[in-house]
Amino acid sequence: MYVCLYCKKEYLPKRRRVQKFCSESCRSNSHQLKKKLNQQLVPTKTKTDQESIKVDKMSLAGVGNSVAGTLAVEGLKSLFTSEGNKPATKSDIKNLERRFNRYLEIKNIHRNIQNQIPYYDSVQKVVVYI
Repeated sequence: MYVCLYCKKEYLPKRRRVQKFCSESCRSNSHQLKKKLNQQLVPTKTKTDQESIKVDKMSLAGVGNSVAGTLAVEGLKSLFTSEGNKPATKSDIKNLERRFNRYLEIKNIHRNIQNQIPYYDSVQKVVVYI
């Protein structure tokens, strides 16, 4: 005779293997009870756990620190970068484009008395010596 693990009654097993429960209902009830006990033992997130999760918010101090850091980095970069290695700005490129597009060298006219090269000024539409 065996003893049921759920209801503690003695029973004669109906199968060849060792049975733990006397019936299907005892097996099912035991499983439900074990599941319920596990849920109680596992701690769930409480209000204090949720409060301990901190979300960073934008603050004036944070913005100030960011600006100060950016200014420091850019200042050091401009101090230690040579003039030849600095990147060209948009205004530098626009000035170059205006200069190249405005004055076009004229190859079939000779230089003037001051040895200046003749250019065609596309804005004023005249020949200019530079």
